[in-house]
Amino acid sequence: MSDMSSEDQLSLQLVEKRQLRSFSRADEYLYAMKEDLAEWLNMLYPSINIDAENFMDTLQTGEHLLRHANSVRKKHAEILELILLGEYKRKPPSFQVPEADLPIRENVVPGTWFARDNVYNFIKFCRLLQVMEVVMFETEDLVSQKNEKHVVLTLLEVARRGAKIGMLAPMLVQFEQEIDQELAREEKERKKLEKEEKERERQLREEEKARKKKEKEERE
Repeated sequence: MSDMSSEDQLSLQLVEKRQLRSFSRADEYLYAMKEDLAEWLNMLYPSINIDAENFMDTLQTGEHLLRHANSVRKKHAEILELILLGEYKRKPPSFQVPEADLPIRENVVPGTWFARDNVYNFIKFCRLLQVMEVVMFETEDLVSQKNEKHVVLTLLEVARRGAKIGMLAPMLVQFEQEIDQELAREEKERKKLEKEEKERERQLREEEKARKKKEKEERE
């Protein structure tokens, strides 16, 4: 991450600023995000038994990440099928997924080549989802537990993609969706009011034009 351009650094600052809201310290918010993501993963996969304390330990072999990647792939495929049948009315997915399930090396020892291969394959999956490079973690970040922040940010981005195709989202992403929906409603109402105001102004101009025409005819 040390080779980031100034543009990439700015992008990362914007991503972090978008999320750092009501917490006085970044580490407090990072912990809260881990709690949120852990709760989300437990709801999706009850056998995972993950929490904020064992977050990196649980994910470091990449097995659970690849299972989630395959869940996203399956949901994406279901949506494409509905689109072909003309039964999907929402906006189609804007990202790609692998054509087949990602292979998972199961019950691997943390830190081994097999664990690294799992994590590397998940990172390739994230690139297909168009997660920004400046946000994504690197293989060693998770395998050696060196960069919690980027692991968390990457998972949030993956969760946002999943939410767009109807998958369960962490509470943070749900709040973001609610805020986006409220902003969209406000913007729609603003445009409606602007349109009505322009229509009133047009009517006034027409009335004024008609009045002047009538006055001219009466004088003649």
